[in-house]
Amino acid sequence: MRKGLHFLLISLLAIFLIACNIQTVEKFEQMQEQERSVNPHPTSEQEQNPSVESESAEEKQKLQEPEVDDKALFKGNEKEHQQIETVKEQKAQQETKAVKQEDEKKQEVTKSPSSKPANDKQKTNTVTSKTEKQQQPAPQKRTVTIAIRVDTLLKHWNKLDPSLQSEKYVPKNGIILKPTKYELLSEKDTVWDVLQRATKEHKIQMEYQGANENIYNSVYVEGINHLYEFSAGELSGWMYKVNGVYPNYGCSQYVLKDGDIIEWNYTVDLGRDLGHDWDGNE
Repeated sequence: MRKGLHFLLISLLAIFLIACNIQTVEKFEQMQEQERSVNPHPTSEQEQNPSVESESAEEKQKLQEPEVDDKALFKGNEKEHQQIETVKEQKAQQETKAVKQEDEKKQEVTKSPSSKPANDKQKTNTVTSKTEKQQQPAPQKRTVTIAIRVDTLLKHWNKLDPSLQSEKYVPKNGIILKPTKYELLSEKDTVWDVLQRATKEHKIQMEYQGANENIYNSVYVEGINHLYEFSAGELSGWMYKVNGVYPNYGCSQYVLKDGDIIEWNYTVDLGRDLGHDWDGNE
């Protein structure tokens, strides 16, 4: 009995399923007929490209999906986005300021054409100053003149030591050194300094006594060109004058100035034969 009932149930289920399938098939056929009635002539493009439409729909979905993701990310990172925006704004402001500054500089250059002439004036001024310096004469040299003479010996030849009575020591014109100019090398050059230079340059013999060797605290010239003190008597010797005046102090104490005229003369009478009196009267 159980087996019989089981078989009946199975057969009934099979009949029921077959009936349902028939109904579904009939419904499907009816739906196709309705679609055909609505579109009796389907377009070739729809028939040929059903896959294209499906693909375009899928692409739209794909394009929409990242937008949704981007919005989600954007909403999640609003703070970062705001920071980026502020940085961009700051950069833009800096760039605009730089552009404005460049524009202002250009405007200043265009508005002030007088700057070039000013520079030109400065250049001309510097050029003129240089030319003025070049045109300015160099500082003149400070010079003095020195001469050495023995004219008085020609007049008192008999008083001269016979060994010295020669043109070698006493020239016929009485000039051992003609007037010669020398430059003053310092502000402290003395008559003695110039005499040393002159005798050395012209190879004229000279002998002297140092300032520390006498009571006068000055250099004392003993002999020039082998003519010494007492070579022509007890009152003979060398004397110097500057600008026509015989000083009463030593030659190393007389500081020279520009244009001075020095003359060394040999005397046989303590300068009286030269027009000089030791009492101060010429």
